[in-house]
Amino acid sequence: MKKIAVISLIAVAVIIGAVFAIGHFNDKNIGNETTTVSETEKLSETATSVTVSWNGDEYKTVDNDGLVNILLIGQDRREGEDRQRSDAMILCSFNPETSKLSLISFLRDLYVQIPGYDDNRLNAAYAYGGFELLKETLELNFGISVDGCLESDFEGFEKIIDTIGGVEIELTKEEAEIVGANEGVCTLNGNQALTYARIRKIDSDFQRTERQRKIMNSVFEKAKTYSLTELAMFFSEIFPLMSTDMTDDEVMTLALTLASSFGELETQSYSIPSQGNYENATIRGMAVLVPNLYEIKKLIFEEYLPM
Repeated sequence: MKKIAVISLIAVAVIIGAVFAIGHFNDKNIGNETTTVSETEKLSETATSVTVSWNGDEYKTVDNDGLVNILLIGQDRREGEDRQRSDAMILCSFNPETSKLSLISFLRDLYVQIPGYDDNRLNAAYAYGGFELLKETLELNFGISVDGCLESDFEGFEKIIDTIGGVEIELTKEEAEIVGANEGVCTLNGNQALTYARIRKIDSDFQRTERQRKIMNSVFEKAKTYSLTELAMFFSEIFPLMSTDMTDDEVMTLALTLASSFGELETQSYSIPSQGNYENATIRGMAVLVPNLYEIKKLIFEEYLPM
């Protein structure tokens, strides 16, 4: 049953994972590249930092082994650069029993505990240790076990959006001016969709991650109308643009079984943190969001995850 669930979810994740940014699927696993880390960033007894009360252990997490959790990652990485900090992190959590799917954004400025390093922004975990360290960081702080990761870079993102003929998004006046489109509902091409997904100056990172999830939902809804032949063609075009910690055979097998539950999935969208369970702070010169891990884990396990 678990294997069937994974097959169904990865097929979905391969489609909506294109909304982010990063790597090459077949010959590069960018999530495991080596990144040089300053010695001052590694965990040490002499390191100085603001004292934060980590209260996550006060909430006893609920067993979520029945869910399949895939982490979709995007980073602001340019050609020729090594792995950078993750610019977008969205958990795609699927319940095979109910066919429900939760998309949960984790804001990059969350101040968290990173195994082996000083406490830092969540997006630093990916730069320090790739897929594995980011997964360990999410489990340590939020109690979530991630089954696998998927990435796609900015260039790949644009190509994927163009491959499906663009995405339909409703733009505000301010968003339309930045994107270079008309206000209201319109179809964005790959370049416009990327610009939309990265807008931040008119509001905040909370709205930016919401825009990313809107694009994901638009891609998701459009792909649901595809025939099996169209889906197969779509996958064959996007696979070379993806990077993952799963094997090629695993992802290909999962994608081929998409039809089993794809059209029946119900999606819900959330962000971590949400209002009322974090504090703004400046720590070691960094503007960060210090989370109330108890309240956040309570929301994750009692409302957000499709239990």
